[in-house]
Amino acid sequence: MPSDSTLTLFIPDLFGFQSILSTLSKDELSQLPEFKLPVLEKWLSRGLIEESKHQNDIVFSEFGLSVEKDQDKHCAALSLLAESNVEINVTTDSYWLRADPVNLQPDLDTALLSAHEELALTQDEANKLVEQINKHFMDEPWEIYAFAPHRWYLRLEAPADLKTSPLAKVLGEDISQFMPMGNDANYWFKITNEIQMLLHGSNVNFERDSKNMWTANSIWLWGGGCLPDSNLNSGYDKIITNSILYSGIGFHCGFDVLPLDDGFAKNIKSGNNFIVLELLSEHVQRRDLYSFVQALNEIEETYFKICNELLLNNKIEKIKIISDSETTITVTKRSLRRWWKRTKSFSSFKYA
Repeated sequence: MPSDSTLTLFIPDLFGFQSILSTLSKDELSQLPEFKLPVLEKWLSRGLIEESKHQNDIVFSEFGLSVEKDQDKHCAALSLLAESNVEINVTTDSYWLRADPVNLQPDLDTALLSAHEELALTQDEANKLVEQINKHFMDEPWEIYAFAPHRWYLRLEAPADLKTSPLAKVLGEDISQFMPMGNDANYWFKITNEIQMLLHGSNVNFERDSKNMWTANSIWLWGGGCLPDSNLNSGYDKIITNSILYSGIGFHCGFDVLPLDDGFAKNIKSGNNFIVLELLSEHVQRRDLYSFVQALNEIEETYFKICNELLLNNKIEKIKIISDSETTITVTKRSLRRWWKRTKSFSSFKYA
């Protein structure tokens, strides 16, 4: 639980390129945009580094949301709480899966998951595709809902024994390494294959293909579960995010939920604030180191410098940095005065 007046920054994929950066020569580094990260580099050099006690679920543990070992995080049910047009009552008894539309491209003996939001589906197209799927499988104990063009949800009558992989980890990858596991995996493998054949013959995809657009030729199942028990005493007061998942977590845990926008600095008030900066992952997924450096420089200017000023001006007591690595970094005004700790370059850190 954070202490009073802690500003927690959750930055997925902050260290997504460290294994590559650490091997580049000076000449190779010079081909990239210049790293302009004085604040971040000082934080990483002088902050207190701690190993996480919940390495696999570090963010969920911050909110006191338990995740059973070898089970999916409850992403679908939590995300539903933040969908603006949902009229269904999401309860701790209803089991949900994300069933997001994707494009699969054949590759030798497997397939690559090539596109998700890049599909640029309209809501009308999504509705037609989902209606076609539900009509075909009307006798099955589940139903799909297209609450947003690229966020589809599947509600089951009973929990599924299924271990899945988050869509973000599969984009651009060979799907054979990420196929669902569990006692119900064979059933869903057959259902997914049948859905692929159904979508292949849909009028929506025929029209998109005729316009050289991505087709939604499959779905990706992930993030299944019921709503976890809420924790109204996690210690946080506010969450600032544009993520549907973390907005849902905020609503579930009773936080104030605010958007990450130009009013970022004004939204940080007294108490404990949790800020989600999901601005690097797309570059890591595309394996685009050049654009990653550009985006990180922008985050430094737009967010890190503001947070640092709040710390130096005693508006907050500490900054806590969480990423996908197994460490957290805590920065205080006192730790920043450790002048004897040399400020190292970002590329030299090996937290990932």
